[in-house]
Amino acid sequence: MKKIEPTSKRGGLIRIRLDIAYDGTNYSGFGIQPHGKTVQGELNKALQQFLSIAKPKTIGAGRTDAGVHARGQVVHFDVEENVWQKVKDPLYKFRRILPADIQVKSYEVTHPDFDARYSALTRRYSYTICNSQNGSDPMSSRYVLDYRKKLNVSLMNKASKELIGLHDFIAFCKTRSGSTTIRDLKKFKWMRTGDYVTCEVVADAFCYSMVRGLIGVLLQVGDESKSVNWPKELLKKRIKVAEVNVVAAKALVLEEVKYPTNSKLKAQYEITRRTRHLEGIS
Repeated sequence: MKKIEPTSKRGGLIRIRLDIAYDGTNYSGFGIQPHGKTVQGELNKALQQFLSIAKPKTIGAGRTDAGVHARGQVVHFDVEENVWQKVKDPLYKFRRILPADIQVKSYEVTHPDFDARYSALTRRYSYTICNSQNGSDPMSSRYVLDYRKKLNVSLMNKASKELIGLHDFIAFCKTRSGSTTIRDLKKFKWMRTGDYVTCEVVADAFCYSMVRGLIGVLLQVGDESKSVNWPKELLKKRIKVAEVNVVAAKALVLEEVKYPTNSKLKAQYEITRRTRHLEGIS
């Protein structure tokens, strides 16, 4: 464990960062819900048990949907310094208490301005498709979307490139009251390796079901049932579109969340919290 510096304290509290991975198959997403088993719920139960915290307040980098997996989820929480120092081996505690499909990979006492959600610069997701008439390997089918129609990756990359930038992605999202659908899409790329096609998508943040909505649209470009220009046309409508098919969650993985240096954490937090407007956005 890293040495605790005085600057890491907030009135006797220190901030802990956790890097976690999970198989989301058996969970109703990351975030706590009134009904349903969640990754955050299991994490909070573990903290309650070995830190004796009545109501842990964990914050995740992203509220992954039901069935979505993660290799690079990031979480933070605050705890009294003397309570944390009594724990000799936090990773062992997590391994012993958490279900086998959730793993805390690392931890550290982090800067007090660090916020797993609002300090993030970008989130990176991957989506894997088996594009074969024979279907996917049974040993990996739990994490792969079978798509039998032949996909033209070149066309998919051409169409995806047209969506890069700061836009209103409402056509590809499930909207939530009070939430903006304006996002800065930084990378949207497709790669083929044999029978498998993988998508890599990076943005400052994602709306509810945005990644799966984008992928559903690009699959129709790839099988040539829709034109290369179709995704851009949907984007320009700035309305929810019934034609957008949201693909299955099982092939989606949160791979990585990136953060600025400690000196820029507070500034990034303030940028993320600002309300975005449509003026000047194409």
